[in-house]
Order: sequence, then structure tokens, then C-alpha cells
Amino acid sequence: MTRTTWTRLRNIAPTCLALSLVPTLALAGPPDIGAGADHDPNIYGGAAVEYCGWPSAVYLDFGFSACTGTLVHPSIVITAAHCPDSTSGKNVTIRFGEDYAGGERAVAATCYSNPGWTGAVGPQDYAYCKLSQPVTDVPIVPAAFGCDVSALTIGREVVIVGFGESNNGGSGSKREVATTIVAIGDSAFIGGNGKDACFGDSGGPVFIQLKSEFGGDDTWRAFGITSGGADCGSGGTYSLMHEAIPWIEQHSGIDVTPCHDSEGNWAPTPDCGAMPYEPGNGSGAGTWASGCSEGPVSGFGALCGDAFGSGEDMDPPTVSIATPGNGDVFDIPPGETQAEVTIEVAADDGDGFGVAQVRLKINGAEFQGNVDTTAPYTWTLVFGQGGYTIEAIAEDWTGNEGVAAPVGIGVGQDAPNVPDPDTGGSESGSDPSDSGNGNDEVGDTGDSGGGIDVSAACNCSTDEPQPSAPLLAGLGLLGLLGLRRRR
Repeated sequence: MTRTTWTRLRNIAPTCLALSLVPTLALAGPPDIGAGADHDPNIYGGAAVEYCGWPSAVYLDFGFSACTGTLVHPSIVITAAHCPDSTSGKNVTIRFGEDYAGGERAVAATCYSNPGWTGAVGPQDYAYCKLSQPVTDVPIVPAAFGCDVSALTIGREVVIVGFGESNNGGSGSKREVATTIVAIGDSAFIGGNGKDACFGDSGGPVFIQLKSEFGGDDTWRAFGITSGGADCGSGGTYSLMHEAIPWIEQHSGIDVTPCHDSEGNWAPTPDCGAMPYEPGNGSGAGTWASGCSEGPVSGFGALCGDAFGSGEDMDPPTVSIATPGNGDVFDIPPGETQAEVTIEVAADDGDGFGVAQVRLKINGAEFQGNVDTTAPYTWTLVFGQGGYTIEAIAEDWTGNEGVAAPVGIGVGQDAPNVPDPDTGGSESGSDPSDSGNGNDEVGDTGDSGGGIDVSAACNCSTDEPQPSAPLLAGLGLLGLLGLRRRR
């Protein structure tokens, strides 16, 4: 079998390779990509990634074909246009892990090809996939954009990652190979001398470390999108993420560049940080149960200007409990043992850096599901009979905390005495040491008595029961049985 250039898309059936006979992009410097000989399996180097290595490199399962992609935002994967080959949207399953067959998790997505793609290998061969639900626990290597792009020069060392064919490990498992940039313009030529991508690596990432030795901060960026080449091992052509980002942001409506504005100017947001220093080093980087998210990460990025909130955010947020009011009493409906109470918190960071999260405490204890990261900050809880003190803490993106004046409520009885900061006195109510039911044990979903219901312990909208979170004993709380978040 002979061929000219090929797009690196792999059919799942091992006897059927999807080839695209397209012209190559001419770049100054790289070897010619012309008619090639039959594929030689003893080339293109590389090795299997470590467990949890390069966790943002993902497998795109289209059913009858497969590609590789890169998670660059909790809701966005970048890949090649020839992978979905659809401008109207094509469904795909995004698989996370080191092996597509034994993937650690799967998320549905819809992919859209760049409408400007002509079918050629090179600059316009890019697409994106929008996930049906965001993946927030996997460490993301951001796409190179703005000032990052200056690091992309000839001779720089880079790492290609993909699930495609290899000379020493079959296909369908995640592999990596370190090589260099040979030439770069509106696309890049990368690799050669036996180090390369191959079939099935289409759409996959090329990563570069912004090393301190050439003015970087030792964090990583994803910049290349595997497009095509000739014989595996002879090097290939890669489209560039920074060329794709303006269209991706416009079409998806999602900002995928947390450190820059849409024009590439330095404009850091709270998400411009926590960039992994060792994304390829799986050892010590957690497990897939934690999203491989326990490795070392940077603070707020300051590569091309001041970090988010740098030296300016000295004041904590202002925070108050809007409802319920201090001293409010809630009746338990006839025939019931619990009453539903909605808690609303107002929080504002007047210096403009924003509120990162608001947390609740009930009778001094924080509990699973108590954190809200998006205004309006609202919880709907179910309380058993008793007296309760509610507190709220708001934290801004630079770590400053503001604490609301606590309020006391009663459920089926008087509220406990809680000092009123406005008057210096206290609301009328029962003795604060009276917990109402006298039961020091934490209950569970099997309790017949009262409690606080937190079925949605995740920060999401669901009524599915979740395991109750343990609370400190002796606080008068019988248990957390099912929290319903209004989202």
C-alpha cells in the first residue's frame, strides 16, 4: 500500500484505516512530505504514559472511528476538524484514562468542525467538542495564547500525546514521545527521526513547558493539534490552538483562555492559576478517583503581567445571611418530623476580584455540600426539631474571608439566643445550650427522627440520595439526609 499524506484518524476495526489523500502544507525547513512507502512498524518511538500521566489528553470515541483530543476547559475538548468532520455537530464519547477500553470515566459531548476547513492537512484542521457536563477535577494544561505563543520556536522540546498506533505498543492506549519543533508558521512541523504521531493520534495534543531558562515559569501549555503526515516516524503537520481559539470561543460561547482576553492581551481571571508543573508525571499525582488532581500546581499566573489580585486585594468580602432572620421559628407540618428551611446568603467582594465561594456552618459544624461557588448563594435544608445557629463564611479569590453575623432559628421550638450585632443585645428564644432533641448521635437516612437533609452533597442539582456527611456529635443534629440545591 502506498499513500501520499494521511490524516491520523483510526477506525476501530483493526483491518480498516481511514486515509485522506490530501495535499501537504508547505513550511520552510521540514522534510518533504511526498508519496510514501508502506508503513514501517519499527518507527515513531515513544512509551506508555504513567498512570495519571497527561490526564487532559482524552480518547474520542465516535463509534466507528476514533481520535485523540485535549481538555482545555472543563467543558471544552479541542481536536482536529477531520475527526468529527461535521460543522452541524457530531456526537462522541470522551473517554478519560490511560486505555480506551478500560477508561476511568466517559462523558458525552458534541463536536463541531471548523467551517473554514477545506479537507487539507494544516492550519484550518481544528474542531472542538462541548461536553454534556463539565469535568472539574482533572488538572488542565491551558492552551497557549497571547504571550505564551512566543515560546513556540524552532528547536524547542515538546511532547506529543495520543492513543494511536505505535511501533512498540499497539494502539488504543495513551502514549507519549518527546521531540522538537522543526518549523512553525500558521501551522507547525514537528518530529521526525522515528519520533512522531500516527493513526489514531489525530486531534491529539502537543505540549510545551514554558521553562524558566527561556523566560517562562515552568508551567506547561498545550499548543499543537495533530493533523497529518507521511510515514509514521517521519514527522508531521500540526494545526495550532492559538489560531483556533477565536473561532472556538465565538462558536461555543465559552472563554477557554483564563489568562488572556479574546485579543490575546494579558487579562488574568481567577482561573489563571493552578497550572500543573508535572502533568506527564503520574507518580504522586493522585488517582483517577480524585481526577489525578493532587500533583504540584502553580499559584495565580504572572507570566506576562501581574497575577490576578496581585497586591491589591486586601479586604475580605462582605457577607450577610438574608434569610432566615435571627430568631425565626419554623413549624413542623402535622404528621411530619421535619421542616424545610431556605437559607439565602448575600456576599460581595467590592474590590472587584470576586467571591470564590460561600460556606455554611450549622451549630459550628461545616458539612458536605455546604459550599456554593455561584451566586445566588442558596441552600434548602430539612431540619428536625431543635434550635440551630447558622453561620456563613465568604472567601474571595485571594483567600480573604468575611464572616456573616450568625442567626439562630428554631424548628418546632423557640430559637436559641444569638447576639444581634445591630443592637448589641440578643433575640428572645431558648437557652443556646438546648439542642431541642437531646440526641448526641449523628443520624443517617434510616433515622426515623429529625435531621438536616443533604441528598445532593455535590454542588449540583439533583434529588438523588447521597451518603450523609458526618457531623460533630453533641451539636443537636440528627443527620444529613438530603439537601436540595436550587440551580
